[in-house]
Amino acid sequence: MILPFALPRSQSVALAIGVCLLSSSAVAAPIEQPSAAPEAPEPQAWRATPMIPPAQKDLDLTAWVRASEAGHAQANVFFLNYDGVTLKQGGQDNSATNTTVFAEFATTYQPYGAGNKRAASLQAVKSDWAKYDVTITDVRPNGGLYTMCVNSPTNVFGGGVLGVAPLDCNDNMAANIVLAFHSANDQFSAATQATTMSQEIAHAYGLEHVNEPNDIMNPYNAGGDPSFLDNCLNLDGGGNPIQCGAQHSQFCGNNQQNSHQELLWLFGSATPDPTPPTVVITSPKNGDQFPAPATITITAEATDNVGVAEVNLYIDGMNQGAPDSTPPYQWADATFPEGTYCVAAEAKDDEPNSAMSPEVCFTVVKQNEGTTTGPSTTSTSGEPDPTTGELPTTSGGETGNLETGEPEPEPEPEDSDSGNGDEGGLPSPDTSALPPGFGQDGGDEGCGCAQPARPGTAGLALLVMLGLVRRRRRG
Repeated sequence: MILPFALPRSQSVALAIGVCLLSSSAVAAPIEQPSAAPEAPEPQAWRATPMIPPAQKDLDLTAWVRASEAGHAQANVFFLNYDGVTLKQGGQDNSATNTTVFAEFATTYQPYGAGNKRAASLQAVKSDWAKYDVTITDVRPNGGLYTMCVNSPTNVFGGGVLGVAPLDCNDNMAANIVLAFHSANDQFSAATQATTMSQEIAHAYGLEHVNEPNDIMNPYNAGGDPSFLDNCLNLDGGGNPIQCGAQHSQFCGNNQQNSHQELLWLFGSATPDPTPPTVVITSPKNGDQFPAPATITITAEATDNVGVAEVNLYIDGMNQGAPDSTPPYQWADATFPEGTYCVAAEAKDDEPNSAMSPEVCFTVVKQNEGTTTGPSTTSTSGEPDPTTGELPTTSGGETGNLETGEPEPEPEPEDSDSGNGDEGGLPSPDTSALPPGFGQDGGDEGCGCAQPARPGTAGLALLVMLGLVRRRRRG
């Protein structure tokens, strides 16, 4: 994450491939995506006929394990893989070894890409599943059973298909792998991407398509932000037989499905998480000194018993508006002029619980400041020192900020109001490290620019400059 300038201190098994969420045209990303087009209704699209996979003679049902503590599902952890992966074909799905039961899935998938949409889509998936006792992460678990959703622009089924998954009734085969064909640079909103991911994951637990656009299990991309509805809705097999009828009939009549009730049966209800994250600033260290102007990368470490949702950076008590949702939590190349600064990080989880790190303070000093070898004598008249015959010199910021050998200018009268600072006649702020146009007097804020109400990354430099001028004026 780039910070251009710093803000200073202030049992039967039915397996099928469901090819879902088809689209024939581009759609606009939501307005919160700064690089995307303005928000617009997303066109409705169509779905492909589900594909029945070839018989799998090596399918090992003896691997069936007891249900998770939450419900009937074997695995209640979902790993959203944004980072690319190579899948190989095997006898059954195994997310830990990147093994898929389908030859059609076996290939190398390119990474999703960087940008704000990754974090937004991750949070949207978490929102889709917030009612259920599941864990959703974009970091591969070290062990245990989990379902993996590969998010990649590599589309093995061609244009228009947004997702594909095995249909695993009653979650008989754990550790499924599902696919969502999205990227950081595609024309679909984070909400639409999340709908694709959530639908494909639900297929891996036996949920099938329904013909209601407001339900996540609808096969057509109608835009908006659907959810798992608590209603019995007509199933849409796309001309094919319904595969998981016994699962659905526990909650609805024939040829209907209640997505919400099935997920409660599979996973159980979400339980409150009272434990906040922990977070510390790891770089810089408290008491560090840097020569001015300093370019510093600020790094934090954060952990949570469930998962960290985001980490925010504070400089001198002010939120920089640049949340980082993926470790390492880092803000690179922040530029600091002379001064003392204190930084802290705030970590949040999905509850949301939050915690603030202890402050870490550091100083940015002038080059060679404090390197004088003895007391210096200066003359305000510019005449040679009568004791040495030499012109007056200075060697630091405490005697007027003059270069060695230059005469010190006449001081202003003590009762003069120069308009360049607070009481005490402090010198004007040094704006040599600022971009053109910043640091010029234009009111109480120190420049002729107004601070936007909710700055994005592009507005961060402006906020920083306003703060820098205020800090320098305080001395």
